Amino acid sequence: MNTALLVIHEIGDRDAGRRWAELVAAWPGPALAPDLPGHGETPPPTGGAYALADAAVYAWRSAEDAGITNGDVVVLGHASAGFAAELLAAGGRASRLVLVDALGPPWCSVDEIVEAQHRWLRALFADRPALAAPTSVPDPRLVHGFPPIWERGFVRELRRSVAVPVLAVETPSSPTPPAERGERLQGYAGPGALVEAADASSSAIAEALGDAELLQP
Repeated sequence: MNTALLVIHEIGDRDAGRRWAELVAAWPGPALAPDLPGHGETPPPTGGAYALADAAVYAWRSAEDAGITNGDVVVLGHASAGFAAELLAAGGRASRLVLVDALGPPWCSVDEIVEAQHRWLRALFADRPALAAPTSVPDPRLVHGFPPIWERGFVRELRRSVAVPVLAVETPSSPTPPAERGERLQGYAGPGALVEAADASSSAIAEALGDAELLQP
């Protein structure tokens, strides 16, 4: 199997790419789980500005630098980084998409998203270390994550542009309501499959991917 694997770790994960070392080692082809900016051994971006979509750009550039993008690439996004993985799939960069606990939390109305943005800003402004120019890794502002994006219409339109096969791996930590998981998976244009794993550890996900027919060539 020469298919490459690109793992995009959860935003704010203190273990960053290290969390996925066992999966990277077990993958039967080239594999990479880069530390995103402000995580692990990668310094924060200039000015300390972050956006969810930046993870997609940085991860793909890291994969290009590693020389693993010349053929098929399975892109895996964990939790909040599922959005970045979806962007790569929608942009034609992924041959298959794996979402680990990344189908999303309960849907938000536009008003709820605005309210959540206000709460996020208040929490950020109350955290003095997070407001200073970042000088350490992990960047302290990353503990606050990002305001929610989970408005049903917006997410549905994005997922309609993902035509590659999608494997959703759900663990007990998933924020997605169990009754909605199948429906959300059907929102992608491509074929989909849903599997369960004991947890989101690298070893458990490696086992789930090894058994997944959707990932077979």
